Amino acid sequence: MKKTITKTIYQKMQGRYGYLYPWPMTQKFKKQDYFKRLITIVLSQNTSDENALRAYKQLEQIMEVTPENLAKADIQVIKNAIRTGGLYNIKASRIQNIAKLVLNQFNGDLNKLLDLPLEEARKTLIDISGVGKKTADVLLTTKHSHENIIPVDTHMNRIAKRLGLVSSSAMYDETQNGLIDFFLDKYRDRGSALLWLLAKHTCQARKPKCYECPLTQLCNYYQNTLDKM
Repeated sequence: MKKTITKTIYQKMQGRYGYLYPWPMTQKFKKQDYFKRLITIVLSQNTSDENALRAYKQLEQIMEVTPENLAKADIQVIKNAIRTGGLYNIKASRIQNIAKLVLNQFNGDLNKLLDLPLEEARKTLIDISGVGKKTADVLLTTKHSHENIIPVDTHMNRIAKRLGLVSSSAMYDETQNGLIDFFLDKYRDRGSALLWLLAKHTCQARKPKCYECPLTQLCNYYQNTLDKM
């Protein structure tokens, strides 16, 4: 039987997590700051939002974060600035490559890329070295909202598989489609944020707090736990 968020479950999630703000790094940027947003997303790869934001602030102290400045900067300067974000050698190269591409192909204006139709914009982003599917999708939500696209990070991947929306071996696209199908259209935008908050604060990787979860009636992981008792 297909699992779907109902109005009652949505309201329970809203009541429990509605006071929290998901994806805290989005608070720093206005929607039109797409390039800066992309740089923070790259910095957040394989680390916490807190570490990524710290690295971004240190980079911002050294230079204005623009395609022009990052494209011509000494790579070692970028590395030193973002060191606290982890994997700084890899991320510095990715950041500079992205800056050069945006400068050369889009005249420094990432709006031109994001103004393309959604699927075309997504393909163009994924073709950029250092921009994977999740990175592209997170950026695209600032333009198209979670009603149209749901990024699959570690939290969303974990909860989708625990709920049984997809198999434990499901890859990115299958998991994303499972999450999209989980919500009725009218609940998808805010609902995906609430699901992320639930995954982060309740359905944690270690010792999930099933006793406070509003989705236990839909959850394979919880039902399997009961069967083992």
